[in-house]
Amino acid sequence: MQPRKLIMKNFGPYIHEELDFGDFQEGGLFLVSGKTGAGKTTIFDGMTFALFGETSGNLRSGKEMRSTFASPTEETSVRFSFDHQHLHYEIERRPEQVLAKKRGDGVTNQAAKVRLTIYDQQGKERKQISKKNEVDIFIKDLLQLDAKQFFQIILLPQGEFRNFLIASSNEKEKVLRNIFGTEMYQRFNEWLKEQVKKQTKQIEKQQTAADHLVTRFEWTEPATPVSLVETLAYWQTDLEKQRSHQQTIEAKKFQAEQEKKTAQEAFYLAKEIHKALAEQQELSQQAANLAAKESQILDDKLRLQQLDWASEHQEILRQKDERTAEVAQAIQQLTFNQQSLEQWQESQEIWDKSREVQVDRKDEHTAAKQRLQILAQLKPLAEQVQQQEKQVASLQETVTQQEKQAQHLKEQQNLAMNQEQGLKEEIQKHSIYQVQEVQLVRGENLLYQWQMLKKEEQQLTDTQQQLTDQQRKLQEKQQQLVSKYDELTEELVQEKSRNAKMQIARLSLLLVEGEPCPVCGSFEHPAAQKHTEYSNEEIIDSEQQLESLENQLQQVGEDRSTNLLLLEQVNDQFQTIKQKMSALKEKQQTTYQTLREILQPLMENMLGQTVLKEGAGKEPADPLLVEGLTEKEISTTYFKCQQINQQLKEQFALDRQKLTEVQTNSQHLTEELTALEASLKTASDALRLEEGKLSSLKEQTEGVSLEQLNEEQEQLAAQSSRLAALIEADQLEEQRLKEQYTILTEQQRNLQQFLADKQQAAQLAQERLEEVLPAACTEQQMRSLLNDLEERQELRSTIKTYEQQQRFVQQRQLELAQFLQNKAVPDLEVLQEQVDQSETAVEQLQEQVIRGKEQIKQNQRLLEELQIIYQQNTKQLEKISHLQQLSEVINGENEKKTSLERYVLQRFLTEILEVANVRLARLTRGRYQFELADKVGSYRSSTGLEIDIYDDNAGSLRRAHTLSGGESFIAALALAISLADVIQNRSGGIEIEALFIDEGFGSLDEESLEMAMEALEMIENEGRMIGIISHVRELRERILQQVVVQTDGSGQSKIRTKL
Repeated sequence: MQPRKLIMKNFGPYIHEELDFGDFQEGGLFLVSGKTGAGKTTIFDGMTFALFGETSGNLRSGKEMRSTFASPTEETSVRFSFDHQHLHYEIERRPEQVLAKKRGDGVTNQAAKVRLTIYDQQGKERKQISKKNEVDIFIKDLLQLDAKQFFQIILLPQGEFRNFLIASSNEKEKVLRNIFGTEMYQRFNEWLKEQVKKQTKQIEKQQTAADHLVTRFEWTEPATPVSLVETLAYWQTDLEKQRSHQQTIEAKKFQAEQEKKTAQEAFYLAKEIHKALAEQQELSQQAANLAAKESQILDDKLRLQQLDWASEHQEILRQKDERTAEVAQAIQQLTFNQQSLEQWQESQEIWDKSREVQVDRKDEHTAAKQRLQILAQLKPLAEQVQQQEKQVASLQETVTQQEKQAQHLKEQQNLAMNQEQGLKEEIQKHSIYQVQEVQLVRGENLLYQWQMLKKEEQQLTDTQQQLTDQQRKLQEKQQQLVSKYDELTEELVQEKSRNAKMQIARLSLLLVEGEPCPVCGSFEHPAAQKHTEYSNEEIIDSEQQLESLENQLQQVGEDRSTNLLLLEQVNDQFQTIKQKMSALKEKQQTTYQTLREILQPLMENMLGQTVLKEGAGKEPADPLLVEGLTEKEISTTYFKCQQINQQLKEQFALDRQKLTEVQTNSQHLTEELTALEASLKTASDALRLEEGKLSSLKEQTEGVSLEQLNEEQEQLAAQSSRLAALIEADQLEEQRLKEQYTILTEQQRNLQQFLADKQQAAQLAQERLEEVLPAACTEQQMRSLLNDLEERQELRSTIKTYEQQQRFVQQRQLELAQFLQNKAVPDLEVLQEQVDQSETAVEQLQEQVIRGKEQIKQNQRLLEELQIIYQQNTKQLEKISHLQQLSEVINGENEKKTSLERYVLQRFLTEILEVANVRLARLTRGRYQFELADKVGSYRSSTGLEIDIYDDNAGSLRRAHTLSGGESFIAALALAISLADVIQNRSGGIEIEALFIDEGFGSLDEESLEMAMEALEMIENEGRMIGIISHVRELRERILQQVVVQTDGSGQSKIRTKL
């Protein structure tokens, strides 16, 4: 992009200044100088505002940039022109501003405006855009830069880069982060640290929960495990022992329970019958009591419904009251103003009554003045009457001829005006091509976006199908693994039972007479069960089979968990693809709808115009619909619309040419008619003047004496002066009454409109209130209900309690009736005696069984809870391990002490240094090269982004801060310009052929300044336009091309160029 011209009107300190960059095309290097605050940066603000509608750094809005010295009626505007890719662009922006009205008093708010005009190489206008959104999008797409990036590229903060060379890695990281936008890596690192903390707290909670479970487990044989795995194994073993012991106790009590069961069932049934009869009687009484309260409950429900309705609509009533009060206030104001009008009417009536006197006075004054003029002109000129009559006749003939010529010219002028109006209507009709051309450009971009989205949709669909196939296969495999796991579990249980029988049979054979049994401790087994004899080979084979089954079960369990994890991952990927597909569909629909909204009216308007134009008298064809067309058909239709629009553009140009010719002819007729009318007016005025002279001469022949004329003239002069004073006083009073009336009537109109608005609002509020009022409820009743809203809570509680009691009584009565059906009333005493006898036998065994079951149940529940905690803990430990490793890598806790963000910035910095080295080698004649230090420092703050300088003369590396002032300037210049190049390349390759360097040259000594100038001259030879912003006197002497910003002491500035 090559800047051409910048024009600022009433912008900042500039009233109307123009900067032509074309003056510096040949020389390349120029100086921008001026006092601090003069407005040097405002030049760049002007370019940024013209392009993007923002100032540098977005510190001030365009509205705030309006000059304080601007005339109240003059607009603020910035016009910037530049060349890019063989086209010329001119953009003009006007910010939102408040201007004084050019006619009358007051101000008017001017909305922000923008206009972008595009010209080809021959200077012919190709397109003009005036909608802000379209211009902003067009400029951003054209330059591939936003306002911030543009200002970073065009204005290089050279002094900052000199500090950047010797800054620590931490300080460089902050600068580069702002330039390349790597804040997301820093935020991600903070997020990882937070996740590690959360996971650590979760593990601590799991361990606390596990410790709590351990204290609640009831051991048969206490043990001291050291880990969750050991605890789970010990608990499972102990539970097996508890279950075996429980089976023994239950076997002993089984027989006693059978005897007890029959007696208890009979007793309990009898007891339930007696209890049901008593409860039935009590429920009947409760039902009667509830029936008595039913009427009151219905009233309470109605009352609650009314109160709820009033609460729901109380806001409407409040709004109605507010509107009514506002109407009353408006009426009061209107009444006061009406009284003022009535007072004015009284004054006006008095004034009107004296109007006849005033008219007579004016007539008398006019007559006196006229008589004075007549008297002043009376002379004994009777002999001139005949000569004056001849002159009047000659003038009369001239006026008649000129009137005929004027009539003929007016007819020709009307004909030209009709022709001009017709051409303007045609131009207005054909000017739609400009709007359609912009829409066609947008449609072309949207069509391309839509096609790309369709391709992306197909890719997502293919991926989704692959995931679906993978998901189906994993689900089938999971079902197979679950089935196999269940089969192996059942087979393992059977094998364990078979192995236990073998072990019992083997132990029974090993019993020694006189020694206690190792199982039950008894010395005798009079009714020992006979067991099948098993060989040692069978027992060993069973144990091997048992071990094999356990191994298979463990392997299948692991496979099932692994497969389940893969299935969850596939499900997550499927959901992610599904979400992307949903977002893509929504974006696709939005793009398609926008494309349809753009192309549909274009095709309807443009194709309809073509049919009407080509086939006169025929019915227009139906407009094509975008919906349902293929991409090829849409493209064909789009091309046809472009052709039609080009025809409209050509017709528009032809009509403009014809209009110019007609307007030129009309202008000639107008000028000729104006000249003739001026001549006619002169002749008419002369005729009237001569006729007046003739009349006056005739009146002067009355024979009045000179003495009488002088006396009458003195009297009339005195009378005229007196009447003039009275007339002036009358005019002042009339003006006062008119001004007062204007003020009062304007107030009356405003108050009437205000009252009408308030009355309308009050009427709407009243209508809304009437809409919500039920037929049987008045506004007063509603107000009364609102005062009793506190009753609702008590009513709800009463109704709820009643309904709960009613449902309970009805349900219970039905249950009791079903229970007592066909049952006799038994004798409880007899049945009680039978129960007591049976219960005595099983009470002790029952207590043991209950305690045993509760212990086993509780321990089993504790085991399951501990297993869940163990599984969660295992996953949590694995997850936190991964998070910690990832956090350490991203945070730079590694051998190279380099975080992920710093690693990314290394790549950016390396790219910058590679570009800078080409330029630095040329500036230093091959002596210096930038190198990114690879040495690991003692701390992360000094590692990763350190820059060293390779000195070819010394054949070694040196630190950047060892460079002299001139050397550091050259290095910083190469680094700054290379950064601009990298930003440009990463922003789409846009070429900015004009750069401005904001450098503190005042800190350089004479030798360093000389080196800096040599470097700048070498940069100039690259073909760039380089602007140096500085106050240094030596630079003003050495750089001949200058932009001087001068102030006049009042705050205004002017731009002057020196070439």
